[in-house]
Amino acid sequence: MAKKKISTPGILIAIGGAEDKFEEKYILNRFFEFSGGKKACIAILPSASQDERTGPAYHSIFSDFGAKTVDILPIFHHDDAYDETAVKTLEQATGIFLTGGDQNKITAVLSKTPAFEAIQKAHLKGAVIGGTSAGAAALSDPMIGGGSRGSLARSGMAKIAPGLGLAKSLIVDQHFHQRERLGRLMYAVMLNSHLVGVGVDEDTAAVIHPNEQIEVIGRGTVTIVDARKVQMFNPAGVPDKSPLVFSNIVLHTLTHGSRFSLKTSSLILERRSRGD
Repeated sequence: MAKKKISTPGILIAIGGAEDKFEEKYILNRFFEFSGGKKACIAILPSASQDERTGPAYHSIFSDFGAKTVDILPIFHHDDAYDETAVKTLEQATGIFLTGGDQNKITAVLSKTPAFEAIQKAHLKGAVIGGTSAGAAALSDPMIGGGSRGSLARSGMAKIAPGLGLAKSLIVDQHFHQRERLGRLMYAVMLNSHLVGVGVDEDTAAVIHPNEQIEVIGRGTVTIVDARKVQMFNPAGVPDKSPLVFSNIVLHTLTHGSRFSLKTSSLILERRSRGD
């Protein structure tokens, strides 16, 4: 009797937003290659955006790369996520791309629907899930649904909300250094110290592999915020906007080609260039 083949979950790609769409398109090309290259069947979900141009812009890019199929799925309302054609497209996709906008809208539209179940099934079978800006934030559960800027961790800096839960051990923030979001990511991981914070700069991506390694690609940095051994006063008891007292949060800064192991909480001393 033949053994049943066990599928490996696909890669997750959290893009910090404002990725290059006009010149080299390096990050989007890597998503395309991870999804199967010219054999890729890509589904674009513009659920987070109110801009009708968002989906077609990515459709044009992935089509020009040479993907086998590229579909924009107009899932903007909860009822849309029950559409049988959209569900079938998601089930068969080798790459699913979540655009930017509002991450709270993504979860409101997709939560507990056949479309989201199809995304989960496709990912477990190996499909790549990529998200930019809001699409990156929505990959985790809980997720950062909003908040205030600043490098100092203060009480109430981050609005914590239910996310998609595809990134099991992480909580993701985006536009990271450009919008001064270190403080809110630190606050978020203090509230959820079993999760590792991943702050992704613009035109940069954290490629999260099934073996729990994070690979960095792009022009900026990825900041890892590890609060799994944090010592602190109860942040829930601190008045809003007050600085938090804490110790033993570990920060790691990674650039293009860097790899980080979530299992060992350490840098993997092997760098890759843009040509690799």
